[in-house]
Amino acid sequence: MPDHAVPDHPDHAVADRPPSTRPNLVLLGSGDPDYRGYALESLAATYPVLLVDRGPFDWQRSYVDQVLDCPPEDVNAVLTLLRGVEIGAVLTYDEFCVEAAADLAHRLGLRHNPPEVARRCRDKRLMRAAFARAGVPSPASIAVTDGDQAGEAATQIGYPVVLKPPALAGSIGVIRVDEPAELAERFALSNGARHARYGAGSGVTLVERYLPGDEVSVESLVVDGRPDPVAVTRKYLGPAPYFEERQHIVAPMEPLPDQDEIVRVVGSAHRALGVRWGTTHTELRLTPDGPAVVELAVRGAGDLIPLLVRLATGVDLMTSAAAGLLAGQPSAGGVVPPHAGRPLAPAAGVRFFYPSQDLEFHSAELRAGSWPWLVRFCCEATPGQPLRLPPGGYLDRIGYAVVTGATTAECERRLETVASALSVTSTPIGRPAGRRLAQLPNIR
Repeated sequence: MPDHAVPDHPDHAVADRPPSTRPNLVLLGSGDPDYRGYALESLAATYPVLLVDRGPFDWQRSYVDQVLDCPPEDVNAVLTLLRGVEIGAVLTYDEFCVEAAADLAHRLGLRHNPPEVARRCRDKRLMRAAFARAGVPSPASIAVTDGDQAGEAATQIGYPVVLKPPALAGSIGVIRVDEPAELAERFALSNGARHARYGAGSGVTLVERYLPGDEVSVESLVVDGRPDPVAVTRKYLGPAPYFEERQHIVAPMEPLPDQDEIVRVVGSAHRALGVRWGTTHTELRLTPDGPAVVELAVRGAGDLIPLLVRLATGVDLMTSAAAGLLAGQPSAGGVVPPHAGRPLAPAAGVRFFYPSQDLEFHSAELRAGSWPWLVRFCCEATPGQPLRLPPGGYLDRIGYAVVTGATTAECERRLETVASALSVTSTPIGRPAGRRLAQLPNIR
């Protein structure tokens, strides 16, 4: 079979796919198989994907046959390894590869969000400044580096405030502070927050006004600077003072009362940041004064939201984003977004199962009946793994369930049914060894 390995670097690439007249889609970062496997599968089923990531590669090989074993954020190294390879577009769904994807596409002369746009979307200090200049509703925000500055900023803004690392993800280190007595301890936690793979933040913490109201996100496709909102996601958060996400539901047939204003604000946020291409994830709070933007990411949402969008709307956000980048190229087949099929159901939801306290996980059993609406159940924890709630751990989940339904309320009931049928065996951390308790796998 022909070998399509990158020239002069046979140790870095493997390919078994026959020669294609279509350009490669370079994907930076594969992500976690439980949370991004569906996206990699759909991309690879549609385009010849060349995956750039750190090896070893195991689950990825069931979807892609061209890989580069290289840190995806090292643009110079990636460019060297791609020499002589036909590239049609660069894409990522990894928050920590957003800037590298923009830089790589720019240097290859491909369609892309300009590197300065990617930088504004990664650094929330720059994002807030851009929103302020454009008049986009967004929380007041002050960058600080120590506890004294944080106290002054909180006094200036007014309690409650939110502490937030400017360039992490997944709500890591994001903490609400209701009064001055809480500030010192919570500032230390936020300022010292780390990501398991990419390490600590910058040493800078944002002190921001707390926005009351329900939280939603808008998943959009952007083609040549024109954002097209595809779906609104209802978001359910864990208890204060942390902001871990415990449930999402997409129900396009149930528009929110202020959905027109939400769409208008999302459009203004895209223009303020200069976003031109791809799929975006805009988080908002529905405050008493109207929708306000929490942040905007120039990549597909995490936490399986794009899968919910596909189930409830038929639109595949990732392949549609790739189609927009490739459209108009002779070898791309003239594909234009969106890639849409028939929705599986009018609504879809996901519930994440958390421990009720810090524990060592042993096992999980789902006592499920015949539930045609249960699309996926995943136990992501492994026996012996410690699971901790914030601030000891972030995103330490037992697993998740994805369901479909006719309405938001039906999805909520079905997710609760799954939660009630899930039995977890564990040892609470801090109690005598060997004592095993069944823990309720939800934050209440």
